[in-house]
This record gives sequence, structure tokens and C-alpha cells, in this order.
Amino acid sequence: MHLRRELGTFAAAAFVVTNMIGSGIFTVPAFVRAATGNGLASIAVWIVGGGIALTGALSYAELATRMPEAGGEYHYLTRVYGRMWGFLSGWISFLVGFSAAIAASALGASAYAAAFHPAWNPNAPMIDGLGITQGAVVASLLIAALSVVHSIGVRPSGKLQSIIAGTVIGAILLFSFAGFATGRGDWSSVTDGSFSGGTWWVALIQVYFAYSGWNAAAYLAGEVADPRRTLPRALIGGTLAVVLLYLLLNILFLYALPADSWNPTIAIGKEAAERLFGAGGARLVSGIITFTIVGSVSSMIAAGPRVYYAMARDGMAHSVFARLHPQGGAPRVAILLQAIVAMALALTGAFEALLIYAGAALSLFTGLAVASLYLLSRRHIDGTGDPATRFRTPGYPVTPAIFLMLILISFALSLRERPIPTGAALVTIVAGIGLYFLSRRLGWLREPNSQGGLK
Repeated sequence: MHLRRELGTFAAAAFVVTNMIGSGIFTVPAFVRAATGNGLASIAVWIVGGGIALTGALSYAELATRMPEAGGEYHYLTRVYGRMWGFLSGWISFLVGFSAAIAASALGASAYAAAFHPAWNPNAPMIDGLGITQGAVVASLLIAALSVVHSIGVRPSGKLQSIIAGTVIGAILLFSFAGFATGRGDWSSVTDGSFSGGTWWVALIQVYFAYSGWNAAAYLAGEVADPRRTLPRALIGGTLAVVLLYLLLNILFLYALPADSWNPTIAIGKEAAERLFGAGGARLVSGIITFTIVGSVSSMIAAGPRVYYAMARDGMAHSVFARLHPQGGAPRVAILLQAIVAMALALTGAFEALLIYAGAALSLFTGLAVASLYLLSRRHIDGTGDPATRFRTPGYPVTPAIFLMLILISFALSLRERPIPTGAALVTIVAGIGLYFLSRRLGWLREPNSQGGLK
């Protein structure tokens, strides 16, 4: 069986929007404001992060139209750099890029859901001595429930994300304009505070996590109708919309909260809502934010398994990952296996560590994918067959170069400032290299034959 091309422009863009708008924008701003020490400096980080995401989306639009197949970075890296790099991309996606990001977002949803039950503390231990909190258990159950929904089929999955995306955008706009209209904030809070440059680049890694998901449509390229037209529109349009919404929300948070009240906390949106609308309004806003984060978790749960499916079809992962639902066509086994890993990571409850760990690993592999544009132009690797219909990256070769420069600088400085979670991303990559050669030696990976099939 093959994946079905049933997603239009709006549905593909909906996956981009819901993949990006999630726990990041409602949790990361507090960490960024604390790291930079100043409201304007934190906004600058978000602008730079938005620029990175947009230059990446422009580059991916060309990659996606040249190679319009499911798998995203896995497919690009395999075609350009070779099978080992494609395997590493899939390995990182499975353990970090999706599973860790799903876990972090689900923890964010659990933190906001606590507003509905004031007497419930998500940080309370579930079982004494195990270090597993009640919030972590709720996050794991959320992952399990959404994974079951997405394992049913492609068409229901696309409809679900379209509904969530429309609701999320409308709710954020309403929240923002209503917040400014209350007049209960203080515009001086935007400029108060002393700038702290030492951890600015660490903040950029955290912001990169919040912007991650701009490439979501590329993972679903095998299920997009008319990919040469649909993918660029979905990638660029969805990313640009989210960048503007993120800047609007950051300004709102800074307006709502005095400079001396900014501390690293997960539920920064809830605190801002309490300042602007009072306790009752905060509960309503927390409900909207919880729904938004759930939408992000849902989108990532759907996108990740398309990478593992593509790997299995190429002989780069066990064939079990290529099994599709007989009626709905979704890669159900890949979805459920991803859910197991994400649930295990969620049970750790280590939100900030997961944030940096996922952001660091994602930045490296999206950087490799964008760098492949320079090699594509030389080797003429092309899956479209018609160069006239291919999307061209605006500003090439400068646009990809800007993306790569900022990614490398932020990763290097994050490694200096947060060596444990950033270093863990590097260790995971090295472990993937070892696993690749071990798998080849043991015969777990299948090589393509001269007819394009698998040996």
C-alpha cells in the first residue's frame, strides 16, 4: 500500500500552523525573557528566530518540490549525502525531533490544564519515590489518546488539523486584542530590565524549538495533492502567519507582566491572563491555550511517523514501520511505536531539558537539509522531471546561508552555556552512527537493487 495524496493547501498549511503553535509560544517566552534580561532583547530573539524559520521554509519549499515524497529531512539527506545521513535523520526524528518535542508539548498542555482544577497540582508525585508526577502521567495519556486517533486514517487526520488550526488562530487573535483592550498592562514593561548578552544565543535555541514545525508539510509531502504548488504555499504561508502571531503574543505578555515578575515558568500565558482578565478570565484563556497545545501535539504525532514509514519503504528501518491501516491508510504501527517513546520521555517531567535537547538536535539536521540546496544545484538531483515547475528559493544563495550561519552560532553557544542537554543531542547522533553500522553488520538494513527495489 502507498500513502494517499488527499491533503490540499489549507490542510497542509494547517499542519504547519498547529505544529508550530503549541507549547513553545506559551512556555518559552518566560525562559527567553529571563535569559535576555530585557523585553526588547527578548523580542529581538523572537524576530531573529522567525527569520531563521522563514529562511528555512523558503529553502524547504524548493527541496520539497524537487523531492515531493514523504519523509522530510530523511528523504533529502538520503538523496544528497547518502544512506547513513538519512538513517541518522530518521533516528534523531524518532528519539528527539518528534518524540521529545511531543513529550515537552504534552507536559505544557498538562501544566495549563491545571487551571481547570485549582486544587490539583501537576507537580505532585504520582507514586512516592519514583519521581513521576501527576502532570507527567496526564501528558502521557494525552499522547496515547491522540496517537490512537491519528492511526485511523489520513483524511480524518487532515480534517482534525484544519479545524484545530482555524480555532487556534482565531483564539489567539481574540486573546491578544482583548488583552490590549483591558488597559491593565504597562507598556514600560516592554523596555524595562538590563540586557544580558551571555545567554542570548541559548535563548535563540529555545526560540528555535518554539518555531520548530515550520517544515511539517514537508513530512507529509507523500500525501499532498499537487505538491509542486501546494507545498511552497503551505510552508511559507503557514510559517509567516505563525511568526506574526508569535510577535503579537510576546508583546502582549510583556505588556501584561511587570519586569520584576518574569521568572522561568511553564505557564506564562496563564499568568499574563490572570493579570489582564482576573481569575475567571484566566481559566478561559488557559482552556484556549490548552487546546492550542493539544493541537500541536496532535500535528507532531501525525507528521513524525511519515519519516519512519519512508525509512521502512527504503529498507532503512524495520518493515513494521511501513504497515498502514487497511482502510484509513495511516502508518499506524509507526504512530504507536512513536507514542511509546514520547510517553516514556513525558514521564520524566524534564520540560526545560527536553526543550534544549530537542531544539539543538533539530537545528543541526534542518541545517544539513538546507545546506543540501548547494549540492543539489551541482548534482541536479531532481524528483519533479520538469525544472520549469520547480519552486526557486528567493535570494539564493544568500537565504540558505543566513539560516546556516545563525543555526551554527546558536548551537555552538548553547553547547557552551547548556552543555548537558545540548551535549546529549550530540551523544544521540554519535549513538545513531554506531547503530547504523551495527545494523548493517547484522543485516537489519536492506540495500536497494538495480531495479529500485530492495535486496
